[in-house]
Amino acid sequence: MNEDFSLGKMSADARLTATFKYYEKTEQNGEIIITACLGEGDVPRLNRGYGLDGNELWLSLNNLYQSIRGKNDNTAADDIISWCQQYAHPYYASEDIEEYRWDIEKDTEYWDFSTNILGNFTFDVHTMRKDLESLYRDTLVILMFKKCLERLDVSTDLAQITWTNEFADFNSFPMQKHLGKISAYLNKMSGVTMKLGLDENGELKVMPDFHSVFDAARFALSQYVSIPTDYPIAYADRVGVATCECCGRLFIKNGNRQKYCDNPECKKERNRRKSRTAYRRKIQEENDNRWA
Repeated sequence: MNEDFSLGKMSADARLTATFKYYEKTEQNGEIIITACLGEGDVPRLNRGYGLDGNELWLSLNNLYQSIRGKNDNTAADDIISWCQQYAHPYYASEDIEEYRWDIEKDTEYWDFSTNILGNFTFDVHTMRKDLESLYRDTLVILMFKKCLERLDVSTDLAQITWTNEFADFNSFPMQKHLGKISAYLNKMSGVTMKLGLDENGELKVMPDFHSVFDAARFALSQYVSIPTDYPIAYADRVGVATCECCGRLFIKNGNRQKYCDNPECKKERNRRKSRTAYRRKIQEENDNRWA
């Protein structure tokens, strides 16, 4: 069982999830349906969480949305399936995985019945796209709110929020005049409830009541923005998040000055831009010296 998971300091609150190797894509009543499937004698990989930590989960879902934006449902389904195969099934089954059974990881009959007969691991692309879009929009707005509250320039953030003009004046001060709008938005945003449950050791514990990867991602987003940026990076697993200046995707920074993600093509573009900048500076210096 994969247990590489963290949501801030609350790693023990991760749900048991399943990762499937194979999915079927079908059309029903005009909708594209994605269904996990198992071959004879197969079982999914069980994870304590989602195969990646909370911040990476949150960002990967945002980047998945960007990758399928503009694609039709049939084409987008392929990207969504690839994400599921790499990480975890995005929605929890109607009944929890029976994680306290000692043989749950090897019980082929249980998994065949739950997956292939009951179809517990099925969802439609339209719902997934709506959830991805909602998370993406909330992410951009909440990150903009955080910068606004810290009295930082938000012009770049506002340029990305193209679906509404509600926050067009957020780059003006005093900041207090925006608190009403911020509070109203937060009150409407989907939240995460808490519940009393059993942890993986069978002990009672108060934990987030996650029903999908989107609940976990919103929890990670909430934790990220609630930690002051002047706290040390190591505090409560605080990380730096930025938008890559090349591909436009969100990524976790390795250093405070990092502007490009770790994608090899983005690194190449960074080096090209640095070379062009250095060349222009050299020419400018030569011209300045010539006329000195």
